[in-house]
Amino acid sequence: MFLPLRNVSIRKFPSISAVLVMLVLCILTPARSDAAIPQTYKPQSGEMWIKIDKENLKLTLRRGEGEIIKSYPVAVGRGKGVKKSRTDLITPAGVFKIWRVIQDATHLVYDPKWFGEPGGPQKGAYGAKLISFYNPWEIALHGTNAPSSIGRRVTHGCIRMRNSDIIELSKSVTPGMRLWIVERDAPLVEKDFI
Repeated sequence: MFLPLRNVSIRKFPSISAVLVMLVLCILTPARSDAAIPQTYKPQSGEMWIKIDKENLKLTLRRGEGEIIKSYPVAVGRGKGVKKSRTDLITPAGVFKIWRVIQDATHLVYDPKWFGEPGGPQKGAYGAKLISFYNPWEIALHGTNAPSSIGRRVTHGCIRMRNSDIIELSKSVTPGMRLWIVERDAPLVEKDFI
């Protein structure tokens, strides 16, 4: 039988308040960042996809297993290791799926308080365009208002490109396209494919 709780104080029933807190946390907490993210990828013949080599600070637009269409220098996160939290400054490794391209990212605002850093909000920090991909840390591939940062490990985990490069790349990017981020580039071999 259902018991109405209209006049019941939660303070009198600590187990009810604990259950409510747990329910709220389960509903509001994003997907765990340590969830299994595929680390290898086998592209289909003719499929366009992106590979980012963190060691060499290079992004390549590719077709199929071997064809490189274009390469671009990038900046990546200044942290090293396995990404565990939104604020650990690490660009994650793994295979991700492109969600969308924001065609005008100049109106987006970066707020350093999000990372516990001093300073005020900065409009235009994400450059000309932003390519978002599904991940639990809310990081993206985007342009920059600091082009001298390209080719360095300086980001909070996002992948930065020169504005002219991301404008060119975005013309080839479609939702659902794969993005494979690796610690260091290695030849594609059959054992690496999933």
